[in-house]
Amino acid sequence: MLIANMSPRTTGKTTDTGWLSHALLEDEEGYEVVGYDADHSKQFWSWSQPEKGNFAFPVHLAASAKFHQEVVPPTGKRIAMVDCGHTENHIFIADSILRVADLVILHMSPTAADWERICEPETAKSFKDILASSAPLRATGRKPETWVLLNRTVANASSTGYYREEMTKEGYDVFTTVIPRSERFGDSIGAPVEGAAKTAFGALVTEMKKRGLLPVGD
Repeated sequence: MLIANMSPRTTGKTTDTGWLSHALLEDEEGYEVVGYDADHSKQFWSWSQPEKGNFAFPVHLAASAKFHQEVVPPTGKRIAMVDCGHTENHIFIADSILRVADLVILHMSPTAADWERICEPETAKSFKDILASSAPLRATGRKPETWVLLNRTVANASSTGYYREEMTKEGYDVFTTVIPRSERFGDSIGAPVEGAAKTAFGALVTEMKKRGLLPVGD
């Protein structure tokens, strides 16, 4: 399957993608992972290199508006993790990825700024409209399944529950698992990722399996 990790602007998306990729790789289900960096910044790809994160899976450069023609979503327990460029700046790449994505994870901090960028941007399409416009181009004729992942959350802060409710009102599904604000995550790009399955990202993988969002079993 192909998982598109998306956000309008920088909200920890690449960090989340790296850690979630490793949590999948470490999971008992035995997932195989391949990465695609569809962001011109090349940060996911750079992080994966031997002199930095030394990832145990390949990350390919794929910032192309022809992504849907160049990348075939894998089958079985092989999962393609795509780090997408910011949708408001790279809409043609986003449109191409959405044509073939099996699942979209929308990365969002529980803040007014991120809510506005996603739901009511000043000079760009809302993310809901971007998803809707992908439907006619997809084999199913329907927009891809999309879940919101709240990240950079603060323990006991009211903002997490508030924006979970606001995104639900907007029609989004929101993961119960949240990614806390943490120096371990925030300062991890450029270094190896270890023990991801024992963090909130491991809990996210478990939730995804329970919700039927990941392949399980033989």
